[in-house]
Amino acid sequence: MKFKNLFIIGVSICMITLGVLIAPKMLKSDDLGKANKYYEKYDYKFAIDIYEKLLEKSPNLEVAQKLANCYRFVNNTIAAERAYATVLTFPGFDPINYIYYAGILKQNGKFDQAKRNYLMYAERVPEKSDYAVKLANSCDAARLWLQNPDVNVDIENENSFNSEHADFSPIAYANGFLLISDRWFLKSPENDKNAKVYGWTGNSFLKIYQAEQAKDSASGVMQLTLLPEQINDKYHNGPATLNADGSVIYFTRAGMADDADLKHPKDVVFRKTIYIASKRNGVWSQATPFPYNSPYEYSVQHPALSADGNILYFASDMPGGFGGMDLYYSEKSANGWSKPINCGNIINSEEDEVFPFVRKDGTLYFSSRGHITIGGLDIFSSKGEKNTWKEPENLKSPYNSTRDDFGIFFFQDNLSGYLSSNRPGGKGSDDIYRFYQKPKEQFFAVEGKVTEKGTGNPLSGLKIFLINKKTGEEKTTLSAEDGSFKFSLEKETDYTVRGDMDKFFSRQEGDITTKGATESTVFNVKFEVEKVEEAYLVRLKNIYYDFNKYNIRKDAEPELNKVVAFLNNTPSVNIELRSHTDARGKAAYNLKLSELRAASAKDYLKNKGIAKERLSSKGFGETQLLNTCADGAKCSEEQHQLNRRTEFKVVKVSPVLSYLPAPLKNFR
Repeated sequence: MKFKNLFIIGVSICMITLGVLIAPKMLKSDDLGKANKYYEKYDYKFAIDIYEKLLEKSPNLEVAQKLANCYRFVNNTIAAERAYATVLTFPGFDPINYIYYAGILKQNGKFDQAKRNYLMYAERVPEKSDYAVKLANSCDAARLWLQNPDVNVDIENENSFNSEHADFSPIAYANGFLLISDRWFLKSPENDKNAKVYGWTGNSFLKIYQAEQAKDSASGVMQLTLLPEQINDKYHNGPATLNADGSVIYFTRAGMADDADLKHPKDVVFRKTIYIASKRNGVWSQATPFPYNSPYEYSVQHPALSADGNILYFASDMPGGFGGMDLYYSEKSANGWSKPINCGNIINSEEDEVFPFVRKDGTLYFSSRGHITIGGLDIFSSKGEKNTWKEPENLKSPYNSTRDDFGIFFFQDNLSGYLSSNRPGGKGSDDIYRFYQKPKEQFFAVEGKVTEKGTGNPLSGLKIFLINKKTGEEKTTLSAEDGSFKFSLEKETDYTVRGDMDKFFSRQEGDITTKGATESTVFNVKFEVEKVEEAYLVRLKNIYYDFNKYNIRKDAEPELNKVVAFLNNTPSVNIELRSHTDARGKAAYNLKLSELRAASAKDYLKNKGIAKERLSSKGFGETQLLNTCADGAKCSEEQHQLNRRTEFKVVKVSPVLSYLPAPLKNFR
């Protein structure tokens, strides 16, 4: 991709200072100086021609190194492979050339050779061996992904957009699109100022074009017009992003210092910046700079807006990042845009992360060299926002190729759109490709397991029902030896799952629905049941009575309210209230008193809304003492009061299902 290094200027330019190892006897110093001047100004297209002639006349490391770098920067991978192979023949070359050479080999699909060169770097630079081995292993993943493309994705060259030059990063606009191109659209005497040659590529500077279907064209060719000078100045402009209604544009701009700049000499190359313009009554305003631009220090580029327009994501090599270009975000408020914050090391690597795009569902797409890639830049996706993200996922083949893939854009269906690539077979250096993800057939199921509460042991032979809540249709199955069971589900349907558990008691139930599900899902259901004994006996605290009384005391109400809550939460349960007395007095009288106490507790629960058919009561008098305070025993009042109590016993259970519906697996 010839244009791409416009956006990703390698710091290696500044780092590589190599001496001439072979005295250039036949070398003209003015030719070398001229080539180096082009090199320092990023005019690689012009520098290449001179370096090629110099290398042929008098081979030396400096010229070989700079020629190889030039080819890498303009993304001529075939010539770059040859040039780096030449660099490695000179004594004293910097080992970083193993990395450069391997990266080029990988882009040319030569994975075995690339892997060997990554490992050579690991041997030569032991302190970077982990990094180099990671890159070497990525060659195996790249080969696998390339050989197993997603057959549900169709990609084809968008001929109506593309030219023999660079065309990339389309976005929807008005009745068509905006796209970026370095074609010679305006090269003419009357527009000479807009037809300047960009020395990096030898083409025109990048401009933002509006593409619309030509009214008189049946061929599908798009008619392109240049956005006005408020947007397109005489140097680079684009890529761009728009707010929801297309009234505000954010775009990358870069250029040179001019005569009016007194702080810096003429022809100093600016770093990339973001500019903003608004459209009112069909006219674009003069573009104004993003407040955090720093054109003499670092780049700020590739703007992308969240769906609501309140978060601006962009790429920058500002100080404090993780390496190369990182993704940052800024938030919009009444006071303008907030200070940029790095998106974090889940997204950003020690190399370049660029060309962000936020789909309408909030998914972030971006291109990276630092994560595991097939070749050059690969497109990745991640869920989250701001600086909290899930691990990025490589879109793999055919979205990604061995070359540079970037500038993705989705239509409203979230299945189709455009991406940009310089993969082989295109019309120009960078082309726009249309992609379409075929909808995958959805399937839904519920998987479950029945275990015994407390032991965790699987329970087999339990009959499980799946009930369609709309039609009433029932399906049944028996839990297997390991306690498992499974049902298939229909889309857009509500279900109840329950078990035939006459011998089990369970305290929760719920429903499963596939309504609104957009992905194939298997629901995980858990039965955790416990065996029913003859009944459950629950002793209540503080349900005490005054001597010879059966009315409910105030200090007993909180405990009885707990019984109310229990019964409300377990509608399948009936209970028996059981009351007791101490041993003082006659046994017959105590029996009658305990019955009155039990009835009093039952009436309290009924008054709290518990159905009377769920309640029964029984008195036991002094027959079930909790201590040794029987007739004739000397006991304190506290000891006697311990026996004046009420308990409740679970006497009937209508079995229900305990389950936890949650997506177990998502299939894409």
